[in-house]
Amino acid sequence: MKTKIRLLKIAASFYILLMSFFNTRSFAQIIYTDIPDETPNATYPLDLNNDNTVDFLIQFGLIDKVMCLPQNNNAYAGEFINGIYLPWALTASSNICDSLATWYDANNPGTMAWGTTIGYWAGASNNYLALKLMVGTNTYYGWARFDFQPSSTSFTVKDYAYESTPNACIQAGESSLGIAEEGSNDIISIGPNPFSKSTTVKITGNHINATLTLYNAYGQLIKEIKILTEKEISLSRDHLPSGIYFMQLNDDNKSSGFLKLIVADGSY
Repeated sequence: MKTKIRLLKIAASFYILLMSFFNTRSFAQIIYTDIPDETPNATYPLDLNNDNTVDFLIQFGLIDKVMCLPQNNNAYAGEFINGIYLPWALTASSNICDSLATWYDANNPGTMAWGTTIGYWAGASNNYLALKLMVGTNTYYGWARFDFQPSSTSFTVKDYAYESTPNACIQAGESSLGIAEEGSNDIISIGPNPFSKSTTVKITGNHINATLTLYNAYGQLIKEIKILTEKEISLSRDHLPSGIYFMQLNDDNKSSGFLKLIVADGSY
């Protein structure tokens, strides 16, 4: 009898551990932010997790020189050559993990591009900067996508993402839609955005068994809306706290649209 009870306890412990693992993964969410392509003439403050805290500064230094300046304890991936820290310009699907990269923090600002010959970013198109984000005691991995002029006189910020599960790897260009391309926000749009009471979601194209899902900034599912034949859906705030949320259109078990929306207090 004691042996049987012990075996039952072991089985129960294993089941709890297994369920804990799957529940943890069920909340795993890549938080992807697609922004209007922005070409700053000085400094771009990159807020990777959209918490209103600048995580990295992409900054023009000397003439024709662009630097990556991590803030706080954050870091970028790269290498140290000839006395210069050089952030890598990764291609899509490159793995971004702690064990797969050398990371440099605020003590070692990185030269992304300097003129036409120094750095990996001069003339880069759709390349990815690997990023490490520190929030409290947690570590998150992400990416930001850029285009650079060959002369390093201008750069364009296109989009960025991070894996909301601490210590989890992410691939360059990976979002909840797969590997990010030029964006798919033409499928769904929302306005007004920000909104305080209600807003309207517009859907283009034909969709089968579609569902709109709303996530908070931690990747937790907040709401699901079944789509039948509607092309415009009214979305009420209800009891949502103010903050940043993410909406995804799932079409016949596949993701086909993704956007960011902001719930704000006030007259929006």
